[in-house]
Amino acid sequence: MVAFAVYSDATTKNYRQLRTDEISKTVAFESESVEKIIAEMERNAIDLALAGLHFYMFGEQSDDFGKSVVVENFSVFPAAVGGGIWFEPYSIISDVSRLCFYAFFDEEIGAVRYDPEFRSEEYDYHTQIWYTQILSQLDGKYSTAWTEPYFDDVGTNSLMTTVGSGIYDTYGRFIGMSTVDWRIQDMIDRLSDIKITENSFVLVASPRDDYIISNTQAQGLAYVGESLGTLPWYGELHFAKDYSVMIGSFTAEGVDYIAFSRVLGNGWLFSIQIPAQEIFSDVETRNNQFTFIIVIMTLILLAVTIVLVSMLVNRPLKKLILSVEELGSGNLDKQIEVRSEDEIGKLAKSFNKMTVDLKKSIEQSAREHAEKERIGTELDIARQIQESMLPCIFPPFPDRPEFEIFATMMPAKEVGGDFYDFYLVDDDRLAVVIADVSGKGVPAALFMVITKILIKSNAQQGKSPEEVFRTVNNLLCENNETGMFVTAFMGLLDIPSGKFTYANAGHNPPLFRRAAGKYEYLKTRTGFVLGGLEGFNYTQEELIFKPDDGVYLYTDGVTEAMDCEGNLFSSKKLEDTINYHKDTDQMGMLRSIKQEIDKHADGADQADDITMLTLTYKRKT
Repeated sequence: MVAFAVYSDATTKNYRQLRTDEISKTVAFESESVEKIIAEMERNAIDLALAGLHFYMFGEQSDDFGKSVVVENFSVFPAAVGGGIWFEPYSIISDVSRLCFYAFFDEEIGAVRYDPEFRSEEYDYHTQIWYTQILSQLDGKYSTAWTEPYFDDVGTNSLMTTVGSGIYDTYGRFIGMSTVDWRIQDMIDRLSDIKITENSFVLVASPRDDYIISNTQAQGLAYVGESLGTLPWYGELHFAKDYSVMIGSFTAEGVDYIAFSRVLGNGWLFSIQIPAQEIFSDVETRNNQFTFIIVIMTLILLAVTIVLVSMLVNRPLKKLILSVEELGSGNLDKQIEVRSEDEIGKLAKSFNKMTVDLKKSIEQSAREHAEKERIGTELDIARQIQESMLPCIFPPFPDRPEFEIFATMMPAKEVGGDFYDFYLVDDDRLAVVIADVSGKGVPAALFMVITKILIKSNAQQGKSPEEVFRTVNNLLCENNETGMFVTAFMGLLDIPSGKFTYANAGHNPPLFRRAAGKYEYLKTRTGFVLGGLEGFNYTQEELIFKPDDGVYLYTDGVTEAMDCEGNLFSSKKLEDTINYHKDTDQMGMLRSIKQEIDKHADGADQADDITMLTLTYKRKT
């Protein structure tokens, strides 16, 4: 009996630990599936916010674009009920206080449709609770925020929540938000169906909102929607911010419970409460059976019984424990080989299944990490290719003393769309170009390459700047489904006469100075951007360069460079800076301007490409 008692105690401890680990893995696995849905919702909200920023760049000319974006978004994202893009008052159209695009899945037609009612005068979404809740939690670009759960008694008749992401302009100013509505009732039903033992129950709550979402405890429905303070045992739960499963215990109505809790990615709490007696009832039942057998058996059968118990229970259990320890050390290819059909065999099967699921999850994470590294490498290569396409040898025409030219481009962290170019159209004419493509990344870089090639190709055909812009604009407008555009300035210098013919397509005005004077902004007629409006006619202007006259071209990355508090470098500061260094050589002047920009930024990240070009007309030889 003493030997059996020692054996039983050791077996009980091992089984209790295995049972506890099994439940912890179940909680982790079930909550991980919810984490994936939460991540998908947040990613969709950020993508929709980026689409809203894209719409903001086009304003009222792209109203159909906004409608199509929300309909197409939720047509391919069935996990969401609906959602939309909501702009701040007068941020798009100066006399319109409410501009939004909302789409939802209409069960009557079985498809996603656009709902115009939210743009009516009767519905002021800026004052709605969901809008103010999300706005109060947003923390800048690419951040997300969740509303507290609510019951939708109009459309879905189910428990809902909404996640939102902010839309910010290039100055960091909040101009609106995107929202994605999630019917969480299905998720709640799935988690609530988890029943580890007969009297276990599940709690899903939002500690941040002090809100009980679901409670499957007897009489638990009375607590849904109430404060967590109404649960007398809530304070005994343990949960960590690192999303690990924590174990706690409490006593309610005379029953001792063990609670397994985990915090989800959006701050919700998922917890399973199990009566302690029920968790370990199987092992206690087994021990009672063995005790009864030992009592009624003779001393002769005692030895045989111990041997049989050791073979049938202890050996598989030890094998199971050793296998679990090997799994814990990181060997996810290990399969537990316990062939018994009892609780230990079931435990082994459960561990094998969870190991396979965990391995798949890790492999998926590894693939995603590799994909991110691949994209980063491709972006680096794309930036190198982009930089190699720009003229980089100075002086570029050492045998032409009639003019001096120097240019530089400092790209931001990711591939951008700025470019400059200069080339001799023939022996007597020099073309200079500077441009800025809308957007960032590989699409902007590709659009830059196309624009650069088209401008140079048309210029070398002998066309004037306004003819070049008119032709290139029409070509870019063809099949421009992405809505990208280019601001550009092009000048054509007749070297013998000094006549400088130029055209401006929505670009920053250049700075011009006479030989002994100061740089001043050149008053140009700014035409529309390239790729924005087909058939637009551009205005061409001209001025006469005299010896030592100069012109300075730049992109908005110069004047819109920001410090840590969002203050711009500004056009006025650029004018003061260039005049302070106007008597230095071209390379020194551009380097000094860049140093002043860096000094102004004071450590803030460079948000846009910084591109500059300077041309000085020299006395003819």
